[in-house]
Amino acid sequence: MTPVTQKTYPLNALGVTKMLLLIILEITCVLSIKAAYDVAANFDVFPVWFAPGFGLAVSVLIAPSLYFVFQMWKMEGVSHLLSGKQSILLWIWMPLSFVCTTAVHGFYPFRLKVFSMLPWVNPVMKINDVVAAFGFVTSVVLAGVYIFTRLKTPAGIGLAIMALLILIPNDNCSNPFNYWWIDTIGASPLMYTPNLYAVLFVTCGLHGIHPKIAAFLAMGVCIGSLILGFGHRLRIIW
Repeated sequence: MTPVTQKTYPLNALGVTKMLLLIILEITCVLSIKAAYDVAANFDVFPVWFAPGFGLAVSVLIAPSLYFVFQMWKMEGVSHLLSGKQSILLWIWMPLSFVCTTAVHGFYPFRLKVFSMLPWVNPVMKINDVVAAFGFVTSVVLAGVYIFTRLKTPAGIGLAIMALLILIPNDNCSNPFNYWWIDTIGASPLMYTPNLYAVLFVTCGLHGIHPKIAAFLAMGVCIGSLILGFGHRLRIIW
């Protein structure tokens, strides 16, 4: 009998990126839908317009996320990553997304007095500040590596890995977004979900999938996070 040989295909960088983006997409969709459900279940805590508005916003984010990741999965062979101004326009929104997300907590840890306040912050919120700082610094470093060196592929993969690391439960603020999470695991992983959307859009854009639209969507994530944060700080939303 002729021996049967089985071909093996090495896991290339594009394949790794696809798998990471798919995992991030699945987690992000679950977290977002769960948040929309919790908001709807506690609609009386919010202004009458917020629950349907939040549900619509979640839908608006999920739809293009599915499209962009699907386009990534259609890519085959070696991917050609963007460079120059287009890549800068995409990367700039990553560190900014962490600053914008922390608007809900008064922009900590991005304040001058953060170190004097740390001793008075509860342990979970210390983790929250560390996650924000980690995401910001890592985004800046990876952006520098991507823009100024030839290590574009490792930088892109590093961004996706960073997205998974910031999912550590880090928020124990008592509000309808977090009730179930706090009761179940002691803290919520929701706060940096907007940053996961930014990672999806930026990564797909860097791979040449509608980069201008991807940059616009990442900018929208930042603006939406600011609006949500200021709405909370001004007690307009909750």
